[in-house]
Amino acid sequence: MLLVVCGAINLGAVADDQLALNVLARVHFNTNVSNFEQAREFYGQLGFETVSGFPDTNTIEMAHAIGIKTPTSYDGSQGDAVGGYLLHGELIGLGLTGGIIDLIEFSIPRNDQPPYAAINHLGMVYAEMLTTDLDADYQHMTNLGVEFLSPPVRRANGTRFAMFKDPDGTFYELQEIPSAGEDDREDRETTHIDRLGAVAINVSDYEHSAAWYRLFGYELTQQLDQAESLEVGLAMGFAEPIKIIGGLFTHRQDGSQLKLMEWLSPRDDRPPYALPINHLGIHRMAFSTSDIDADVALLMQHGVTLVSPVTPCCSGPDSWGGIIAFHDPDGTVMELVEQPLMTFIAWLTSWFN
Repeated sequence: MLLVVCGAINLGAVADDQLALNVLARVHFNTNVSNFEQAREFYGQLGFETVSGFPDTNTIEMAHAIGIKTPTSYDGSQGDAVGGYLLHGELIGLGLTGGIIDLIEFSIPRNDQPPYAAINHLGMVYAEMLTTDLDADYQHMTNLGVEFLSPPVRRANGTRFAMFKDPDGTFYELQEIPSAGEDDREDRETTHIDRLGAVAINVSDYEHSAAWYRLFGYELTQQLDQAESLEVGLAMGFAEPIKIIGGLFTHRQDGSQLKLMEWLSPRDDRPPYALPINHLGIHRMAFSTSDIDADVALLMQHGVTLVSPVTPCCSGPDSWGGIIAFHDPDGTVMELVEQPLMTFIAWLTSWFN
């Protein structure tokens, strides 16, 4: 059975110093794909390498933890529980501290509905990839057949970017950043992408969501420009200028970033992807915590919707850690993870940042 605690967190119920989760870092965000081999080749051409694999099957409890109603059609022929799930995936990244994508193809249960068709849909619609040579990468990726919405353009704040899609249509923003020195990729047949940047989360109430994500240690570091030109609108897939209320938020420990945006024009209030977390696109983001039980108690105290109880992850009852998934105020799926390995990675990332 799924444990569902309905309601929205009351951010005014307790003092700010009491409203703090034990989040150490963003572990990864998940991108679901329809063809793992094709997607893995695509991301490999951008410079992503395998960080680790993980089990293709698991327990019934793990199926419940990611919102899967059981029994499914899985027959148990590839291990673990009959009626559970079957998938294939890898954690892929850009070096030791470049950020991680949880790349997954779900076979059972399968969902082949396309990702969000436009960048203003509620939920996690795109993530940034930061490059030290936008023009070179735009040309290189265009030659590879990557679909861009437009050539590079400049926002009102001076940043240059171009939006592109992966083979399933999941959006990414290629954004230019200054080079920190000599580029060790000059002689490689790949891009100048240095690391993953912010994950963009569209929300229906910016002020409420900004307060909610402060629970996780994310603090406002830059207010986004409210109005952008027609050129920027076209580069983001719209035939008009855009208006938003938004901000760039940076985690106080690991330096990872979220971009929260409430779209004013054009606006789309359709809800994010529903459970289970197998929809093509960016469906889930995971955070490492040093005390998952305390965090869950705080979330439950203030009415956050939990998908299941804390679940051993990811090798059955003998696992050395646990996970729990839940929803943000608009229904976007988030996840807390407490595992020694994830804690170490979070510490390492924080140390290098």
